[in-house]
Amino acid sequence: MSISAVGFKANSGMMSRSWLLSLLLPAMAAAQQPMGPSVSQPEPEAVILHLDESTKSFQPDSALLSPEKTAEQVLRYINSSRATGSPRPLGLAQGLLNQIPETRWSSRLYLLRATLHQRLHRFDEAQADLDRVLDAQPNNRQALLTRYSIALTQGDLGRAEGACRRLGQIKPGLLADTCRLELEGFGDQPERAFGALSQRIAQARGESRVILDWARVTLADMASRHGLAGAGRYWARALQSDSKDLYRRARFADWLLAQGRPNAALAMTHGYEDVDPLAVLRAIAMTRLNHPQRDELVSNLAARFEEARWRGEFLHEWEYGRFLLDVTGEPTLALTMAKSNWATQRAYPDRQLLVRAAQAAGDQAILKSVQINSAAVGGRGLIGDE
Repeated sequence: MSISAVGFKANSGMMSRSWLLSLLLPAMAAAQQPMGPSVSQPEPEAVILHLDESTKSFQPDSALLSPEKTAEQVLRYINSSRATGSPRPLGLAQGLLNQIPETRWSSRLYLLRATLHQRLHRFDEAQADLDRVLDAQPNNRQALLTRYSIALTQGDLGRAEGACRRLGQIKPGLLADTCRLELEGFGDQPERAFGALSQRIAQARGESRVILDWARVTLADMASRHGLAGAGRYWARALQSDSKDLYRRARFADWLLAQGRPNAALAMTHGYEDVDPLAVLRAIAMTRLNHPQRDELVSNLAARFEEARWRGEFLHEWEYGRFLLDVTGEPTLALTMAKSNWATQRAYPDRQLLVRAAQAAGDQAILKSVQINSAAVGGRGLIGDE
């Protein structure tokens, strides 16, 4: 099996809304002044990624090794990975970055590498690169958006609030209002925050299509997170805006499963069997429906997870946890995966998995710990009570 067969999740559970954030403002990140810190790079002979025949179309031309052209090529690889769920373009992007001495790096290259680190769950490394960018360019909104995204993934509301507040200081508008109201939604009145964001979107004038789209996806996320009525309607509208986006398709499919609508989830995931998060959700739907093709998909997924573990590329804790919990019925193993996932990622889907796996495995200590942690943050944390 080639590496192309192994799906790749983004960094908050079933892919992440961070992909909508990560390159939301590419023009803001395009400054090209070298920064030049003294940081070592891998040896030239270091193996970055083994390629098979199917990856040749991604291989860069050696003429692209100026910082400017490198940034453009890296951006294309990142967008390709976002569109397909494949890790191959990310490996190629990393290999291309390794060919440029960091003494020649621009803020944009550090920002792009932070996005790669984020995608690969290397959050500390991502934050270090963002520190470099923001030290040189304190008003770089893209860097602040990426910092906000990572903070939400890790459940660090303090850091998220800092990044959001700075965004509002730099340029008030829908972008800053969206992150502010999303954070307010983790407080004691989530319905009020949701209503305020809904009204703010309805009144938006002169905002870019990309920012407006992100605000609408955030609204759908808030509706799901807080169990508000009509979440499906918001996901349907978000998916209509970009039917190719894997994150919103996966979130909508998972919402359909939670509503007891496996047939609708099956239709939502049709044709996405090669993308692990969507394939797992499809397997869950098939299991609930006793679908005749269920065993074939389950066998394929099991082989893919094993292959990823063998290659040392196993970033699939959320997907594998859901697979074990809702497909093969192994709650103890599912809880192990959920705890491993929770160690680095504390967004809403990650907490859902942890709580459900602990309930199924009868682990009261985990459930009590989640409740204690929820109380400790006064209801404002990403691990708050449902």
